[in-house]
Amino acid sequence: MKTEIEQAIRIKSTALDVIEELVKNEYSLNEQQVKESLELMARCVCDLVNVYTNITEDHQSALQGGMIKSKICLNLIQKSQTTK
Repeated sequence: MKTEIEQAIRIKSTALDVIEELVKNEYSLNEQQVKESLELMARCVCDLVNVYTNITEDHQSALQGGMIKSKICLNLIQKSQTTK
């Protein structure tokens, strides 16, 4: 299993990929896609804060959830490029 630091770095890397995709400006997100993407990233931030502040005891699950949410967000954005 990956350490907490490795998982947090993976989440950061995916977030940077999201930023890169958005900066490319080769996408066309509709309002629903924007809402879903923002919600996922906000939930990801909440997961990270819960780990950082020890609000949650199960850091592993919180970090895995954060990774999944950030990847889904990235996939939503990338999918919008292919359906443009």
